[in-house]
Amino acid sequence: MNFFSIEFTLLFLLFLTIYWSIKDIKYQNMAILVFNYTLIFILGNFYVALVLLLYSICIHFFALWIATSKKRFILLLSIALAVLNLCFFKYFPSIKNFFEIIFKDIGFNDNQIEILMPLGISFYTFASITYLKWVYDGRIQNSVFNKNLQSFEHLASYLSFFPTFISGPIMRAEYFFAQFEKPRIWQPQNTGLIFILLLFGIFKKIIIANYAGIYTTEIFKDPYSFNAIELLLAIYGYSLQIYCDFSGYVNLVSAFALMIGFTLPPNFNMPYTAKNLKDFWSRWHISLSTFIRDFIYIPLGGNKKGFFYTQIFVLISFGISGIWHGNTLNFLIWGLLHGCGIIIVNILQRLKISFSFLPLLSKLITFNFVTFCWIFFYYPDLSQSLDFIKAFKSNVPISPENIILLCLAFVIFFIYQFSIHLESFCITLFKKIPNTMKPLWLALLLIVIFSIMPSGIPNFIYAGF
Repeated sequence: MNFFSIEFTLLFLLFLTIYWSIKDIKYQNMAILVFNYTLIFILGNFYVALVLLLYSICIHFFALWIATSKKRFILLLSIALAVLNLCFFKYFPSIKNFFEIIFKDIGFNDNQIEILMPLGISFYTFASITYLKWVYDGRIQNSVFNKNLQSFEHLASYLSFFPTFISGPIMRAEYFFAQFEKPRIWQPQNTGLIFILLLFGIFKKIIIANYAGIYTTEIFKDPYSFNAIELLLAIYGYSLQIYCDFSGYVNLVSAFALMIGFTLPPNFNMPYTAKNLKDFWSRWHISLSTFIRDFIYIPLGGNKKGFFYTQIFVLISFGISGIWHGNTLNFLIWGLLHGCGIIIVNILQRLKISFSFLPLLSKLITFNFVTFCWIFFYYPDLSQSLDFIKAFKSNVPISPENIILLCLAFVIFFIYQFSIHLESFCITLFKKIPNTMKPLWLALLLIVIFSIMPSGIPNFIYAGF
């Protein structure tokens, strides 16, 4: 079952019916917790739900320990254990041989020590770290915090919150609980936004991301069979695919959250209109980039220890970001490339060198750099990435159709720069449609989307992280 299945739709509609029929916030919150774990059990399995439950119990214990001791050492120890837990599950295949030796000594065989990474573990681990820091910071010296701290159910609801569980965005503890404790009623003014977010999410994932993936997959499989323009179009296509796949996911879960009275933090803001790489990271996966800034870059020293050390901290932060995405050398290279790109931007800014007088050129350079880096993100092996780059020297002839497609790609990039108000425009347009006609228009749009979609719906790319 996935978010596009009939089973999920029926289950979610049943949950909404029960949820909004409840007037007491206490029981509304209980309904959220039950639905969270029901969905986790269905999307994952009993193992995933059990790992999350045990992890939540441990975080609850750490939070009580931090609140009573008020010692920084306990906070750091708690965060370290949370990160170690994440690393164990995420990188177990790389250290499996080591554990095989230990487990065999105590009587386990190979088939009994296969450990799978639980669904959503990265994102609920990050959420738990923000919770532990929230407890330590003392922003919790009020009744809302005390109630949350004493209530394991509240913490369990936060860590399993279904709109953010699989792939984020990372919803910080203070942001979640400010809404969790507030009485919630249905807001009719959100109806237009909900429908537009759903349509955007469905269209981005089912149409754009899927067709872009179909186009690029064949080229990535055998790059030496294609010419330089086709290879360039492939990485442009992957840039489009990963953006529409992930931002489409965020559109969907933001709509789900609004349906139950919650607002998710923003995660994308037209990232391919960024004028430089620093600007890109203020627009792409915002919740992750700000998490890395606040929990890695600033604790290392940020920009407080001089220009040289600032660049070292930038490189370390992006290296860790790369490793978080996966335990291959390629992910590390991807992170370090972005780190080096940020350092170059910092140096240019320090030298007061700017290309702001050529905004479209700045955006095009940034986009092409980000696109080039996706090569290392896409392939699991460094040799495959290098083969793809070497394939640009192949002698496969370039056809007129290739040149037309490349020109079309640049036209689409140019038009994209002016789509910043597209969502608000669509919401305004939706409001102008008579209420009696809205269901008909929505049904018609969905019929068109599902009739032109390719067969099958692949998983969301970031669900693997």
